[in-house]
Amino acid sequence: MLIYDVDAVYAFLKERILGLMRTEGAVALGWQRGAALSAGVVFENHNGRTVWAHVAVDKPLSREFLRAFLAYPFRVCGVDSVRGYVLASNTKLRALARRLGAVEEARLLGAGPDGGDVVIWSLTNVLA
Repeated sequence: MLIYDVDAVYAFLKERILGLMRTEGAVALGWQRGAALSAGVVFENHNGRTVWAHVAVDKPLSREFLRAFLAYPFRVCGVDSVRGYVLASNTKLRALARRLGAVEEARLLGAGPDGGDVVIWSLTNVLA
C-alpha cells in the first residue's frame, strides 16, 4: 500500500542512509507491506527544473511504488530530471538506477562515509 507519511518514510530511510538529514518541505512516498515499510523515497530541493531524491528499497520492489516514484517528480512537479546520490558500494541501488535509465552524472571520489565514492545519478523524464 502506498503511504505519504513523511515521518515514517524518513525513519525508514535513516536506518538505511547514513547521515540523511530531514529537509523542510520534503515530500515522502513509501510502500508498506503489512505493518512494515519495504520502500521509501523523499523528494527535496525542487527548483522547477530538477528535484533530489533519497531512495531505499528492500526486496521485492512494488510496481505501484515504482509508478508513484516516477509520476510524482515528472507528472506532478513537472521537472526535467530527478537527481540522487548513491554510495558506489551500493550496487543494488546503482543497478536499479541504471534499469530506470539514469546516468552517472558525477563521481565524488572518497566522499562516502565508508571512504568510497559517492555517485550522482540523473534520471531525465522517462514519462515524456
